[in-house]
Amino acid sequence: MIYSQFRYWSKQGYRLKNDYSVPLGLGRVSVSEGDFVLKAEVEKRTAFCTEERAYIDPFAGPFTTACFIDADSDGKFEMLKAAPGAIWFESLITSALAYEKAELIIPRHDSFKYELLYQGISKGSLKLSYREYINEFARPAFFQEVTYDLDSTPTTITFRTARIEVLSANNNQISYRVLSGF
Repeated sequence: MIYSQFRYWSKQGYRLKNDYSVPLGLGRVSVSEGDFVLKAEVEKRTAFCTEERAYIDPFAGPFTTACFIDADSDGKFEMLKAAPGAIWFESLITSALAYEKAELIIPRHDSFKYELLYQGISKGSLKLSYREYINEFARPAFFQEVTYDLDSTPTTITFRTARIEVLSANNNQISYRVLSGF
């Protein structure tokens, strides 16, 4: 890749490192490895709560979030809490549930990513491809192959508003400096 420019939104939180499922109250709490939890306060204690409904009621199905507590700040949850009604149920976690800091990308209608990819040199021409993504998905109508004559280096090439100074190039690699972005 020669150049990439993007705009995404994200939030900081924590990602579970294991699956966990246990009966709680009349229902069950079930989370999966990779689920995202956010820091919160539950009954005046720091907790980490699921964004998705993890407490599953036997009649209503997925009903509310579940919260986990790391009492000794060792990166493992030792307690589980959920409030399917007015009362919080809690349970000790016998095999500590590990977690790690994580960033979650938030899809939005105005997220984008533009890429220029180096494709090599053929018959004195430098080849690039341009790709445009909206919300992580390639837009087929926004894929383009471009070719530039490469008589000597250094030389400056321009695609849209991106300007790149090519210092040297061969079929396998390119040395360059970005002068301006998209």
